[in-house]
Amino acid sequence: MDNLRDIFVAAYRLGKGSFVYYSAGLCGLIILLRIGAVVFGVAIGLAAVLMAARLAGPTFFERLPPSAFILLVAYSGLFNDFRLSTLVVTAAIISTPLIAAIDNRGSNSLLLQTARVAKVWLPAGLAASSLTTLAVRDPSSVGLFLVLVYFHDLGLKLCAGGGLQRRVAPLAALCGVLVLLWTSIQISVSPISPQQYWLFACVLGIAIPLGRLATQLLIVRDEQRDLLHASHALAAPLWTAAVVVLAL
Repeated sequence: MDNLRDIFVAAYRLGKGSFVYYSAGLCGLIILLRIGAVVFGVAIGLAAVLMAARLAGPTFFERLPPSAFILLVAYSGLFNDFRLSTLVVTAAIISTPLIAAIDNRGSNSLLLQTARVAKVWLPAGLAASSLTTLAVRDPSSVGLFLVLVYFHDLGLKLCAGGGLQRRVAPLAALCGVLVLLWTSIQISVSPISPQQYWLFACVLGIAIPLGRLATQLLIVRDEQRDLLHASHALAAPLWTAAVVVLAL
């Protein structure tokens, strides 16, 4: 049991990338969100490329295919049409093996090469596309989501020490986010009503851990320091879906 807990904590932890860049990026995205959804959408697509493309490899040609997929999927959200975004994602998934076959130099099987490309663009592209579409419809919900996820990751960073502090970091970070969400609703700075709290609390409480674990386990340990988008991977699409469904 202790070994399973240690594996969970090790996989869930925040990487060693600079949190200063993360903080500056969040501030920039919030400012651009206030300017307009199109500017925000362009910026978050580029941010997704910066965060995820390096995981494809050290060379430009290794990073080019997943970067193109990320931008294609992310910018489909600017049209505010989930059917179009779904078609773009489907086309990108179908095209991934073809791109992997072209890029494959015989060192890996086609299946492994396809997975290597997909694991780079799919989480980052879906998250960016979801937030871009939501920015067109409800910018305040996007701002709230970005701030909540930021404080979750900040909690992981602050609890990155050894011993008990490190073991309770995932629980402490999630509890902090749920308290922050509840507080934002109580002081009326959130677009979410009090009756909707538990729905969004469940979305964050389930999607952030699952997204982090799935993304972290797909990436080799040496590259985990760059996974600043891991908390957004699953939470962003589910958060967007919840906001849109409730608005119908």
